[in-house]
Amino acid sequence: MEVLMSALSAMQDKTQHLENSLSAETRIKLDLFSALGDAKRQLEIAQGQIHQRDQEIAELKQKIAEVMAVMPSISYSNDSSSLSPVTPHYSSKFMDNSPSSLDPNASVYQPLKK
Repeated sequence: MEVLMSALSAMQDKTQHLENSLSAETRIKLDLFSALGDAKRQLEIAQGQIHQRDQEIAELKQKIAEVMAVMPSISYSNDSSSLSPVTPHYSSKFMDNSPSSLDPNASVYQPLKK
């Protein structure tokens, strides 16, 4: 009988130890899942910020393109190693340099009558 009581006591001790271990393991898992949720939220926030910055960059590029489209003749190449002027989209060689018959001091011009 004493052997059975000893075995029962040993089994109860092992059961208590397993319950404690299982409880500790469950707490660790809960902590890990909580940390995983926090990391996931931080990742989503960071991705949202990156997406917002990408949109801002696209808008700024569009604005730069619009400004560059209306700028005067000097433009620069995209080559980052040098900022040398490139040929403008229009050229002064097509301008008529012959003297004009118009008077630059005239206050009003009348259209030609045909």
